[in-house]
Amino acid sequence: MGLTISMSIGALQTELDTDQDLSFDAIESILTRAVKSTLDAYMSLPQEERMRVIYDVFSSRDEDEDDD
Repeated sequence: MGLTISMSIGALQTELDTDQDLSFDAIESILTRAVKSTLDAYMSLPQEERMRVIYDVFSSRDEDEDDD
C-alpha cells in the first residue's frame, strides 16, 4: 500500500509519493515535510508572485460561491 500527498497554494504544488507501509508517526512526518516544502516554495517566490497566488486562490473561491 502506498501514500501520495499533494498540497498546493494556488498553482504551486508539492507532491510526495511513497510505496512503503507507514506508521502513523511516519505519515505525520511526511505531512509535516509536505507542508514545509510547499510553504518554502511559496515563500521563495517574489512578493508580487506570492500576492498574485493568494489573489487567485480567493478569486476562484469567490467565483465558486457565486456559482452556488
